[in-house]
Amino acid sequence: MRGAAGGRANALSQGRGEGRALGQDETERGGQVVFIAAEQAEHGRHLGAVPGERDHSDSEPCRTLPAQPAAVSELCVLSVPRISIPTMGAKKTDDGSSIIWAILLFLLFMVVAWPYFLGTWLAVSLGASNPSTARSVTGWVLEVLWLGLWVWFGVWAWLENKRKQDEARRLELLAQQRKREFGSAGARLYEQADASVSKIAASEAARTGWLGDPADFDFRVDLEAIASNLRRAEKIRTVTADASSIRDFSPADKQMLHDAKVEIAKLENSVKQRVDLIGKCEQQTVDIDRALREERESDVMAKRREDLRGRLGPILYGSQKMPIDSPSESADVVTARATAFHELKALIDKHRLDAAND
Repeated sequence: MRGAAGGRANALSQGRGEGRALGQDETERGGQVVFIAAEQAEHGRHLGAVPGERDHSDSEPCRTLPAQPAAVSELCVLSVPRISIPTMGAKKTDDGSSIIWAILLFLLFMVVAWPYFLGTWLAVSLGASNPSTARSVTGWVLEVLWLGLWVWFGVWAWLENKRKQDEARRLELLAQQRKREFGSAGARLYEQADASVSKIAASEAARTGWLGDPADFDFRVDLEAIASNLRRAEKIRTVTADASSIRDFSPADKQMLHDAKVEIAKLENSVKQRVDLIGKCEQQTVDIDRALREERESDVMAKRREDLRGRLGPILYGSQKMPIDSPSESADVVTARATAFHELKALIDKHRLDAAND
């Protein structure tokens, strides 16, 4: 008995060593290993267990197995792989996505093809045969017109977008050029003046002729003067920028640098005065627009008041006016008849009572 147990232990140890040597190749056999190991453990409990020895089949099934070849014993040391079970949610999600795509494609087809169906229906309604050449031609004519409209709209949208991009690029290049010529501060002053001029030209006062001929207030001369002064000031500032790194100036050089600073200040002051003047003109046009708007609103209110007087006057003061406290003849008649009815009913009830007592 002890010899048989020792043989099984030696076979088990040999099987474990060979199982560890096999490694990853045997691990891939997955679920089959688990079922074979369970079957061998059950077989060991019923047939190969040694009497008097402890049965470890529940906790350690490999120790109760009889001596087996290495291919079978090595199954006890293999790990159980995880088996992924596909869920039904993924399939339902795919089906829902397919339905949505099918609906979208159908709607797209109807958006493109509905003129053809409309044309064929109109042709058949007007007496064309189904099928017939007239029916097909009518449908395709409407379809071509519809597609041509879409093509025209696409080309127009592309051209409009290209125009906006070109305009934005032009303005960007112009702004960069102004910064190079006028400097950052000078470019802001020029843009402020240009914006004021644009608002003046777009105002109601300018459009309705309250400011006179548009050629008289285009401010072109002022903008050119502003640009010229800013350009001259920036050139002087650029030339004198390196003066701080130069030493041993003569009195004439120092006077020249001082004159340059004075000239820059004079040019910038002139520019600011013109910009402020154009801004005041813009504010005046805003005031004129507000006055014109208030005058229109006042005219509208006057017309509404006149209409109200015209509709309410005849109702209050017309010839068909009736006194507010005049008596109601109909109410008097109903009241008198009701009183007479009650009096007559009281007399009849009295006669009936007297007759019943007699």
